[in-house]
Amino acid sequence: MANSTTFHPRVVMWRRIDVEGMDVCSYCPSGDGHAISGTALFLEGGEPARFDYEVSCAPDWSSRSARICGWLGSKKLEMFLSRDPAGAWTVNGKEIGGVAGLADIDLGFTPATNTNAIRRLRLAVGEEAESTAVWLDTRDWRFKPLRQVYRRLSQTGYAYRSPLHGYAANLETDDFGIIRSYPQLWTAICQPDARESLDS
Repeated sequence: MANSTTFHPRVVMWRRIDVEGMDVCSYCPSGDGHAISGTALFLEGGEPARFDYEVSCAPDWSSRSARICGWLGSKKLEMFLSRDPAGAWTVNGKEIGGVAGLADIDLGFTPATNTNAIRRLRLAVGEEAESTAVWLDTRDWRFKPLRQVYRRLSQTGYAYRSPLHGYAANLETDDFGIIRSYPQLWTAICQPDARESLDS
């Protein structure tokens, strides 16, 4: 089953296209759900950045929490994002406005968190869905709502739109839903063959 915790752990490395950067990530079963964890190295505003991240997901791949720890230039950053049972989101204990009830976390510096949305939506080929994510904006390092639209084009192809950014592109994934090509932003450079299909 695609939403079970019995899938084989998956790993991937991406190269960033718009600036110098790399990202290595793993997707693993964790407790009754799933864990996405990785390390990203990149330039942000001309300064070197390094961040470790982990996103905890429920069995249906909806997001429960995230931890981001690292530094940008000489500035250290540590953020813990969590959703309470009523659906409110907090970061480092402070509630975030405008995001209550949202199901996905999107960390703006990595393509890792497109996969949890893709697996949660479980679109059939030809289907389209709009979703709003709790998005980390790296321009000011705050969490905000971000509207996103996914339309499944094929087994591994998705038309993706982010209206806020005026961005639209066709994403390529593997059979599991891990990004292989994210035009203008990221490309996978090392990834084992998929062992489980998104539709299995």
